[in-house]
Amino acid sequence: MYRNVSNLIHGWTLEISELMGAAGINSIESLRGGNRDRLRGGYMLDENILSVLDVKTVGADA
Repeated sequence: MYRNVSNLIHGWTLEISELMGAAGINSIESLRGGNRDRLRGGYMLDENILSVLDVKTVGADA
């Protein structure tokens, strides 16, 4: 059971890394601080949550 969960998390990590690479993001740390302008929120996030997370909506201009 634990091995299955471990494999799942590892697979997700690889997928997220590939998506980040395709977006030109080389590490999760690069999204901290001044580079938060790349982050976008969308599906099922209302304005209050977007405000708390300090992200713009999907499709918003940078």
